[in-house]
Amino acid sequence: MNLKTFLRDPIFIDKTTNLDTITERLKTEEHAYVFFRNEEKIFPVKSIDILLERQKPVEKLLKLSTCEPPLSIIPFAELTIRVLDVLAELVTLVSYDDTLKYILREEFLLIMTSTSSNNDIAWLRSLFASIPRGLMIVDLNYAVVNSNAEALRMLRIPGKELQDMRMHELLGLSSFQYVYNTHNSLLNQIITPTVNQAAILVDFVPLIMYQVVTGFALIIQDLPSVETMAMELDSVKQLNQDLEAILSTMYDEIIVVDSRGKLLRASSNYISSQWKQPPNTLIGQQLLKLKAVDELIHKVIREVQKKKQKVSLMQNNSESPRLSVGNPLFHKSGGLERIVITSRDLTEVSRLRRELEQTRKISEDYRNELERLRERVKQVQGTVPVYASPLMHEVMKEVERVAQFSATVLLRGESGVGKEVIASTIHSLSQRHTQPFIKINCAAIPDSLLESELFGYERGAFSGASQQGKTGLIIKAHKGSLFLDEISELPIGTQGKLLRVIQEREVYPVGATIPIKFDIQIIAATNRPLEELVSQGKFREDLFYRINVFPIEIPPLRERKEDIILLANVFLSQFNQTYRRNLRLSAAAMEILEAYPFPGNVRELQNLILRIAIKNDGEVIESNTVERTLMKRDSPSDKPRERFSQVIPLEQACAEVEKELVTMAMKQYQSTTKAAKALGVSQATVSRKYRQIMSKIDQ
Repeated sequence: MNLKTFLRDPIFIDKTTNLDTITERLKTEEHAYVFFRNEEKIFPVKSIDILLERQKPVEKLLKLSTCEPPLSIIPFAELTIRVLDVLAELVTLVSYDDTLKYILREEFLLIMTSTSSNNDIAWLRSLFASIPRGLMIVDLNYAVVNSNAEALRMLRIPGKELQDMRMHELLGLSSFQYVYNTHNSLLNQIITPTVNQAAILVDFVPLIMYQVVTGFALIIQDLPSVETMAMELDSVKQLNQDLEAILSTMYDEIIVVDSRGKLLRASSNYISSQWKQPPNTLIGQQLLKLKAVDELIHKVIREVQKKKQKVSLMQNNSESPRLSVGNPLFHKSGGLERIVITSRDLTEVSRLRRELEQTRKISEDYRNELERLRERVKQVQGTVPVYASPLMHEVMKEVERVAQFSATVLLRGESGVGKEVIASTIHSLSQRHTQPFIKINCAAIPDSLLESELFGYERGAFSGASQQGKTGLIIKAHKGSLFLDEISELPIGTQGKLLRVIQEREVYPVGATIPIKFDIQIIAATNRPLEELVSQGKFREDLFYRINVFPIEIPPLRERKEDIILLANVFLSQFNQTYRRNLRLSAAAMEILEAYPFPGNVRELQNLILRIAIKNDGEVIESNTVERTLMKRDSPSDKPRERFSQVIPLEQACAEVEKELVTMAMKQYQSTTKAAKALGVSQATVSRKYRQIMSKIDQ
């Protein structure tokens, strides 16, 4: 092929050119481009744009063309020398015999890859032959115009037979026809040329000149090599997915930069105060040149580049303190290759530290206040409850406050929460602590004797009465305190008399006609809702308001978990001191105790510790001993019952299985934390469900 035959005479236009004239020329002449002159510069304009946009002013049409660099002019004699310059442009201006011509890149490439000999472009043919893919140029007759050795090897075509080959017979006609008719490439076609030949992967690419297909370019690959590359690519993709998943689950911000600071990878989690935009949008950019990146990151990169070792820097002089750690990675030659930077937002840590300090201060205040309270009670030889919970701390503040006055106190709370201990503490802290503290259990005295016990009686007041008479408990408490436990159990008749006694501060012993004055502080207690009893007519409303002067609600033990272990150790210490033992609770045993709801409150805990201490053989009380006592399974006659004896609702069956699994896990691991891990749920879930199981068993 002769290169000169492909040189074309250009059509030049400028701002004064009449587009209608140019349009008429383009209808009869084949030109892919026309050329716009602007002073000494020449710019290419697609002919199709002239035809489509001819109604618009030339200035608007040519505005886009001048945005690109102008064309350079290459002498015809230098075309084969400046091959890469020509191939870099869609169209090239050529100076030939003192005139300007142009040549299209497709035409030039077709000539360069033709079979004609030309020493000037031998290196291009060498490059063409060295590409590790099969490359082949086919004309419209399906004859091979040019081919490299790889294409012949993959197609198993001897070189001497190449000139007689027609590629549509080997690769099929349909692919060529599709490319010819649509002007579109057809990629990744798997073809088996012959029966015994391995499959190959072929891309069909049209060679277009003046909007007409003039031939075909074929890119051929071995299918086995493609499969190997695909597998490697899948492996890399999977590795990237795993890496991305790992990075996304990490709380810290992680970025990877190269030795010069170019960002290569970034986790999805990032510290917003360090970036003006998400770091994964800055991949490929030099972080040291970006003002959108916090200076702390810049410092870490520079320090690692300088010291070639791990660097840790902290930013404290801001509202969001941060810690960044840079770890260098080196290649085999010893040079710095990567820097992995991990950053942590210390704002939450600082907040938690402040909260911890506040909690420690509050705990210290609790301890100091408890010690002060104990010291006061010790001076008056009284008692004080043992506690560590905030709820009981609030109760004790109320106790100390009301102890300074002689107001009537109503203690409310479940059975066993320690109402008697609170009442004793009120008396011990009051000005009456040197006087009697009289306790009456209203539910323990028969109705027939209750009145005489409370008010006393004169001698001969009734049949069987003592000849000396009897002083009532109210009078015995004169100048001191009277504790009326279970006041809700008083008979209605006695309630009316007690109301008058409280109102008048005087009492008539049974059979007496002259009242006896007294001065006492009344402390009442109940585990029943008095408001409901009033509405039911079982408790006098006027008496309720008379005793409900200063109510104190004592929370159940299940709501103050902090007190369980403290009380358990106190009771165990009392047992050790009394019986000269040295027992102690294991960590697992304490976990089970904390998980148990204790419906019987402090009294139940005290009795449980006593039972466990008696049953335990060694010095350490293990969790299985606590569990057996709580579950009441220490009897050898207990036999495992069948799970289901009849068909039951599915929801109920699931609940039974859940109960069995939770119990089994607690028995095996003796720890709510380990049991939760085995069951695949949170520790809080196991703790809650185990408490529910324990409470139902205890009922």
